[in-house]
Amino acid sequence: MYKTYSMELAGRTLTVEIGRVAAQANGAAFMRYGDTVVLSTAVASEKPRDGIDFFPLSVEYHEKMYSVGKIPGGFTRREGKPSDNAILTCRVIDRPMRPLFPKDYRNDVTLENLVMDVDQDCSPELLAMLGSALATSISDIPFDGPIAATQVGLVDGELVYNPTAEQREVSDLALTVASTREKVIMIEAGANEVPEDKMIEAIYGAHDLNGEIIKFFDTIVAECGKEKHEYIHFDFPGDMFEDMVNFITPEAMEEAVFTDVKQDREANIRQIKDRLEERYAPEHED
Repeated sequence: MYKTYSMELAGRTLTVEIGRVAAQANGAAFMRYGDTVVLSTAVASEKPRDGIDFFPLSVEYHEKMYSVGKIPGGFTRREGKPSDNAILTCRVIDRPMRPLFPKDYRNDVTLENLVMDVDQDCSPELLAMLGSALATSISDIPFDGPIAATQVGLVDGELVYNPTAEQREVSDLALTVASTREKVIMIEAGANEVPEDKMIEAIYGAHDLNGEIIKFFDTIVAECGKEKHEYIHFDFPGDMFEDMVNFITPEAMEEAVFTDVKQDREANIRQIKDRLEERYAPEHED
């Protein structure tokens, strides 16, 4: 048995099915928006990857020709490498989500988005962003979500949320806003000289709509969410961090970073790194 949840979003129905497919994934959400369908899954390795000092997150977005009713023809009958749009979509999903994973998490995490059907009036890219956030939130992978995203257009001076294909053609604004419950965490935009007050209105409007989506996601997480798993922590010692802060001081760091000239800023940061290395390298070579 699987569970189905629905909400009205910008004049169309957003439907989420949990437990219908991909039961072996840590988290999976079968997303429908209008007639657009995307399967989003989140999978994590059981153990951390050896020999790395970063969080190994991979985001995939697979566009299938059958989703728009096409079959590859000619010499190449198989789909090739990801398109530029697919790569950019992966980056837009990665950017707001990556900071919400624990800083010391070293397990491999892969977010897969499979576009199965496309309604040109309902963006599959937007649906993949929502699906990735929800699949990770209901999984047992540590994640400080959910988040939500909204696209905004400007047609004849009026803001349009999650615009249709026809509206996107004539829009003076192409804006994507991702939010947590509290604040905006990513803005992606292109525009034709949109007034500043109109842009601010668009951002706040999208943030408010994101809040409604997050409330909807919260009900799903409450019913279907798994308990977050324990993991091996890779924090450096807290007393060492306190000593670093006292040694450099926040005021000195602010003065180094908030410098208008990029070359001066890089030189300031390099000097701080040299001081830290001189102080800590003898006892903490790693």
